[in-house]
Amino acid sequence: MDYRLENINDADFERLVNAICQRILGTGVIEFSPGKDGGRDGKFIGIAQNYPSTNDCWKGKFIIQAKHTENYLASCSDKEFGKIIDDEIIKIKKLKANGEIDNYLLFTNRKYSGVKGERLLNLITKETGIENCAIIGKETINNQYLNSNKDIVKQFKLDITHIQFDFSDEEIKDIILAFKSQLPGIKTEIKVEVDKLKQDFTIIDKKEKNKKNSLSEEYFNQFIVSESLMDFDKIEKFLYNPLNENLKDYYFDTAYELNQLISLKRDDFDLFEEIFVFIYKLICDGSTPLKGSKRHVMVFLHYMYYECLIGKKVDNDKTR
Repeated sequence: MDYRLENINDADFERLVNAICQRILGTGVIEFSPGKDGGRDGKFIGIAQNYPSTNDCWKGKFIIQAKHTENYLASCSDKEFGKIIDDEIIKIKKLKANGEIDNYLLFTNRKYSGVKGERLLNLITKETGIENCAIIGKETINNQYLNSNKDIVKQFKLDITHIQFDFSDEEIKDIILAFKSQLPGIKTEIKVEVDKLKQDFTIIDKKEKNKKNSLSEEYFNQFIVSESLMDFDKIEKFLYNPLNENLKDYYFDTAYELNQLISLKRDDFDLFEEIFVFIYKLICDGSTPLKGSKRHVMVFLHYMYYECLIGKKVDNDKTR
């Protein structure tokens, strides 16, 4: 399992590493706040619970360091990482001189190269005299520590990028590209229609619907009402144009498919806006380019929500 650790920020990666260390070393792991750490993102003093194994546990003073990168292809073989190790060696020497270190653990979300990794470990030992040191790459973090600690995966929302959420995104892309091409010819009295749509929102009791779907008021007002609402009438005119009958069928098929998936995977998200962003990224990151049309993706998703085609409906006779 690849939890795509490059998608979290440096601070969260440090917190993630310390959470892992609490499992393999013990609950006495101390986490340092962001800033100049002097070569330490965390520390532990005592006997490790099960590191490197339950039969051969390291003991003493542990220094924990986390090195994060946003580059998915980054490796411990990169020259950049060699420079990081050189800087770490200087810090480790200072820690040793102060009697603060017996064991050194460096976690990184880079790919771990056995040959280069062993060379770097030998270099650390040779230069610092610290025998117990380890470089733990993303393969070990993913497969050994995260897969066996699903609560940590959930805590840092690492499972979001691995949700089985496949749908026919090519159809909605066809709709959006066609909508963009026809947009100049779709005329509407913006102020009149926006006022009408705002009134429609009160009819479907937007507050109740948003509350039921856990859509924040801030997101609703800032992105749906302020940005997407003005295009809803254009979408309606586009979909109900007789020339777009096939595209309208694609639209309702896609909405039905998305709503089924959202219902099944709802517990994997907190706020409903996270679902919007997740689906948006799935569509925009696909193979079919949407240059100049990406903003319409979110407008269509908002429109589906407004039409109650996705998300939970309100339980009253006025529900659309």
